[in-house]
Amino acid sequence: MKGMLNGIDVLRLQKTIDAVEIEPEKGKFTIRTRTEWAGGCSCRTFIERDSPADGAKKSTKFVVESDEPPALLGRDLAPNAVEFVLHALASCLAVGFVLKAALVEIKIEALEFFLEGDLDLNNFFCLSEEMRPGLQNVSVRCAVAADAPQEVIEDLCREVVERSAVMDIVKNPVPVTISVEMIERRERTRL
Repeated sequence: MKGMLNGIDVLRLQKTIDAVEIEPEKGKFTIRTRTEWAGGCSCRTFIERDSPADGAKKSTKFVVESDEPPALLGRDLAPNAVEFVLHALASCLAVGFVLKAALVEIKIEALEFFLEGDLDLNNFFCLSEEMRPGLQNVSVRCAVAADAPQEVIEDLCREVVERSAVMDIVKNPVPVTISVEMIERRERTRL
């Protein structure tokens, strides 16, 4: 298949895969963020990325806002960080699903992911060490209408879950280094 399927240019996707196979370094890139406190429980994050695989010469930039619900003294103006994690996981799964489906010529008519996670604030508020401070569990339900039998879709879904970058981040420890830098008030550090 060389045309469009599921909104995906299959030929372009295959060319990207081939380019990374020939030059594995093209499959590696760094994502940079800078988050600034915007008052109260609100934050603004600036995201910058470049992707050598697509031959882009310039980086792409985005701005994302976050806030907390009133129960956590926020103004409920945007999703909170934990909600963004669920969004990131669902989006990663959905994109992986349509990309892989396009490669094997499965037409997707509709696709939805329903995620649910349980959070316990007792650890966050230093009231208990029994529960972890993050999500206690996450359940994912995939609803799909496609021109393939259920067993093929289930196999596709398993592969997508196995190769999802965000699923990997959620399920496996990722080394994180933290440093603290004292700055002058109103001075902003560079990305």
